[in-house]
Amino acid sequence: MVAARMRSLCVLALLLPAFGCARNGAEAPADPPPAVASAPAPSAAAKPAPMPEPAAAPAPAPTPEPAPAPTRADALELTFVGDVIFGRYRESGYDPIPEEGNPVFDEIKTQLAADVVVGNLETPLVRTLPEGSPIGSRYRFGASLEMAKYLQRGGFTVMSLANNHWFDQRIDGIEQTPVLLQELGIVGLGAARRDPPVFRVETVEAKGWRLGFVAITTRTNAPVREGMPVLPYLETDRLDEDVAPVVREARANHDLVIVVVHWGEEYAEAPNSAQVRGAHALVDAGADLVIGHHPHVLQGIERHGDGLIAYSLGNFLFENTNDIPRLTGVLRIKAASTGARACLQQVVFHPAYIKRSRGGPHPVPATGGMGKRVRERVITQGKKLGASWTLQGEDLQLDGPGC
Repeated sequence: MVAARMRSLCVLALLLPAFGCARNGAEAPADPPPAVASAPAPSAAAKPAPMPEPAAAPAPAPTPEPAPAPTRADALELTFVGDVIFGRYRESGYDPIPEEGNPVFDEIKTQLAADVVVGNLETPLVRTLPEGSPIGSRYRFGASLEMAKYLQRGGFTVMSLANNHWFDQRIDGIEQTPVLLQELGIVGLGAARRDPPVFRVETVEAKGWRLGFVAITTRTNAPVREGMPVLPYLETDRLDEDVAPVVREARANHDLVIVVVHWGEEYAEAPNSAQVRGAHALVDAGADLVIGHHPHVLQGIERHGDGLIAYSLGNFLFENTNDIPRLTGVLRIKAASTGARACLQQVVFHPAYIKRSRGGPHPVPATGGMGKRVRERVITQGKKLGASWTLQGEDLQLDGPGC
């Protein structure tokens, strides 16, 4: 009887949800949870305003696609020259090299032309050149921004600043030279810096190639002073210890590694033994090229392992037009992409000399008898280092393995 009454009540519970019965006819829990009372319906007069629709969330900005890495070209050409100055101070005042607006590199632009054109800028730059020298040394160099524009016109893209004349315009030249070069679209390597490290790799990109440059000097005319920018200077016999580790680091993520070094003895016919040991150590550490200057004369070029060493490329734009210092040239390297590491496919030397003229001394191609003199020097110096050259018209091509 009780069960029948409970079934009847559960039928009602289907109509009255507040009544605590299970849908399958089982007994309801002894203590059902209290029903939640419904709020009374509002009257028509007090009908609330409809809730506003929520504002749509703004669509997320599309994530920009990363720029694709530039494709490395199959080959890259680089040209290298020696010391470049635009003038010097004498007792009578400043003596410029480019006189009367003479475009000093125009006659040799064909030999210079390449994807990357590198020289040693031995002239600190300042926006406004002082009339008198700021230092008391006998040999004091300097140039203005207007003079430096000849580099831009000549097609130069990279200039080394690590050399013994870095302090000739004092702090103004140290700070302004890399800035003024940048304004001309030229990379300044090896500038004196306040921030470490002193010896570092500087990356230059061209045609999808990553070039790791390390610019150093073993010569300086000014002592390192506390609180001053520090030049990448070291003794020659420390190249293996201080610079080779930088080369090894650069080797890991660059297509070519190039050490540009200001070293050696002025007017020496050949590099000294410390230079040869240091250059070999740099190539053994992974350098593809070691390019030297400072002696003011052409010295030998040699192959060592997979690398190439040019101990001195001599003068290129300079006041000294004496018999041997005027002999110069352009070293052309054609590198080919052959996998993880590029190789030096072709090495060519374009003979040149510094011509005396009314517009000032300037480099020109060496042809005829003058070309023969330059070639003979390059060939003779190369033989001392086990290198041989083959004549190609007015130029020389280095013998030996390519790619």
